[in-house]
Amino acid sequence: MTRQLKVRTRRHQAWGTVVCGVIAAGFLALGVYLGLVAVGRLGLIGHPLTMRAATCYANVPATTSRGGDSHPMLSCMGPVDGGRWITATGFSSRPRPDASVEVAQDPWGSWVPVDQGGWKLGRALSPLIPLAFAWVFAKWTLMNYRGWRNSSRLPTGSSE
Repeated sequence: MTRQLKVRTRRHQAWGTVVCGVIAAGFLALGVYLGLVAVGRLGLIGHPLTMRAATCYANVPATTSRGGDSHPMLSCMGPVDGGRWITATGFSSRPRPDASVEVAQDPWGSWVPVDQGGWKLGRALSPLIPLAFAWVFAKWTLMNYRGWRNSSRLPTGSSE
């Protein structure tokens, strides 16, 4: 019984290069998105405001399809400095009625609570992981593209 060896053709190499390029672009987009979310959640855009949450409501149902709690994200309305009312989304728990909450605008214009405590470091570093994967896939894509592109220019029987 003989085994056939699978030979990597230029078409396979081109397809793999394109797929890795798409994966690199996806990781890059995810890293940019997480960076923009971090900018908003850390209060780096504009000046964060102080809000007193007057009313809060859940954005999703309180139970999942299996009957368990889903820990809904809350949206809270309340007055900010200067007397105007805003709605901030993304609270993980209901703020105390007598407490002030710091809120900031994210790059899309909605108001979000500013992260407090240990979450700041995690939020600030979160874009680095997908950006590192994007770099690895982009480097692999460029190396294979150069090799694939240059291999067609070599004379028959020669190697580099």
